[in-house]
Amino acid sequence: MLARKNLEHYACVIKAWRLARWAGHAWGQLRGEQLAEVWNLCPSMAAFCDLLPGYAMCKGWIVDGPAGYGVWKPAHSSGELIVSIGSYSQIEARFAPARTVIVYQRDDRYAACGIVNGVVAATGYHAEPRYWARIARLLIVAEQPTDVEAQGIRDTLRNMAGDEPSALKEFDKYFALSGPEILAGPEVIAA
Repeated sequence: MLARKNLEHYACVIKAWRLARWAGHAWGQLRGEQLAEVWNLCPSMAAFCDLLPGYAMCKGWIVDGPAGYGVWKPAHSSGELIVSIGSYSQIEARFAPARTVIVYQRDDRYAACGIVNGVVAATGYHAEPRYWARIARLLIVAEQPTDVEAQGIRDTLRNMAGDEPSALKEFDKYFALSGPEILAGPEVIAA
């Protein structure tokens, strides 16, 4: 099934879904045609967020598991879809037309990166190199850029990690990971 309307907003749904799938959220496990079916019934991203859980459960697409239903929809605020990841929601990804922003935050330290109209921009406060690697990996998961664009994301955020060899080594170690293990602390990830 194809999405039939407002493809710019539907692209936000797909990016959020890719990240939710990576994070193991219940709604992320839906198939693409199931998302399109719900989208075709909705007039907006907010309506999609409201309709998705009930519709998916009624259809039997999302079922109660050992940990309950899990995360069964993205949040919606101010025209953006929001996906939170991590046991303490350390990662927040926001998707709007022509804009993706992912923030990793621990206490007062944070790293944030966005892609706005194809331009990568980053900011942070006392961010560890692994924070930048996490953001880079998740941007690539959500955006599914070309190889050249992915290299640009990696290079931009690797530069944010600093120029000390130990910082670059930490960035490279975390960037090489592709699954949820990237959220593990350095004491868990062996050198």
